[in-house]
Amino acid sequence: MGSWDINPEQVSQVLTDTAGHLGEEGSSDGLLGNMQEIATKVETINEMAESVPIAIALGEFCEHYFGVMGDMVTKTVSGLEGASEATTAYINGDLEMAAEAQSTAGDIPVRRPPGAIDGPV
Repeated sequence: MGSWDINPEQVSQVLTDTAGHLGEEGSSDGLLGNMQEIATKVETINEMAESVPIAIALGEFCEHYFGVMGDMVTKTVSGLEGASEATTAYINGDLEMAAEAQSTAGDIPVRRPPGAIDGPV
């Protein structure tokens, strides 16, 4: 059976870094910021082109790539949440094991010499 060796501080740093690459809704950082910037530029290009075929092409482009980027955001958020929950469960498990070990630390089982019969020690 394998053993677990998770460093919660390192996991937290990876989750924080990954969330930074994802960005926050409404900010100009990360993938979400890039998506907003692309949307703004596509709107500007569409207005400047004043062309139905270009508008159709831009619409198809956005439909495809915003779908792909949206899936990336969804999967990233799911991964972040899953990793966070798993690490929390790991920490809680360690705390439960530590509490159990501490609660039984003073219990010293009585050992009888070999061949002794049951009765007072």
